[in-house]
Amino acid sequence: MHCKEKDRTRNIRLKICLNEEEKQIFEKKKKLTKCKTMSHFIRKSILEGDIFVVDLQGLLCNATNNINQIAKRVNTTALIYSEHCQKHTDRFSQNQS
Repeated sequence: MHCKEKDRTRNIRLKICLNEEEKQIFEKKKKLTKCKTMSHFIRKSILEGDIFVVDLQGLLCNATNNINQIAKRVNTTALIYSEHCQKHTDRFSQNQS
């Protein structure tokens, strides 16, 4: 959709549909940012907001694998060494970054 005034800097109009719960969340977040208008809040969210994608399942899988390896070593040798724990901790930390 285009705005009627062609000389406007922002001449493309977008329309979104929300349910009541989504609208309340939207208004709450808009109020937190102190944006006066919906347009300002959306532009700020799009242009200034960072998007983070985190693979929690992969991180959890790596952590459980490390714990299982430590448990297997303890059950096999009845001993646990701090350097073994540190090795797995370091490997887990590398996977997080």
